[in-house]
Amino acid sequence: MNDIEKLLAIEEIKQLKARYFRSMDTKEFDTLRTVFAPDGTFDFREALRDPVLGTPEGVTEHEPITGRENIVAYIRSALINAQSAHHGHTPEIEILSDTTARGIHPMEDTVLNGSFFFRGYGHYRETYVKLDEGWRIKTSQLTRLLVRVESR
Repeated sequence: MNDIEKLLAIEEIKQLKARYFRSMDTKEFDTLRTVFAPDGTFDFREALRDPVLGTPEGVTEHEPITGRENIVAYIRSALINAQSAHHGHTPEIEILSDTTARGIHPMEDTVLNGSFFFRGYGHYRETYVKLDEGWRIKTSQLTRLLVRVESR
């Protein structure tokens, strides 16, 4: 892969992640399905855990989810009745081969639903695979630097 091909691949992965954020917030779950590899894995065990304060009371931690359909179903159930805003910033993306890459996306999100207000800051650590239909998220791990949860 030459330098131009690498830059194009990096841009395609940036667009992929932007589609991920937008489709969650706009509840376009069919679009969200297109960002994951069929056998993708989403690990959000540390998504609600503040590194200093720990896991907020009443929050249940889950095991990683495997499979695109399971990932989308979980995100849908978590956000269908919520208002959310997810933002990704200045990613670091490394192309490993013609069909594999990895990246780190700094992020910020805010979620409001009937029982709580949540704001978090952290990173998505991901791997990507290029399939016939384009780049897809193969693995995604969400970690936090700061979490704030308030009851409503």
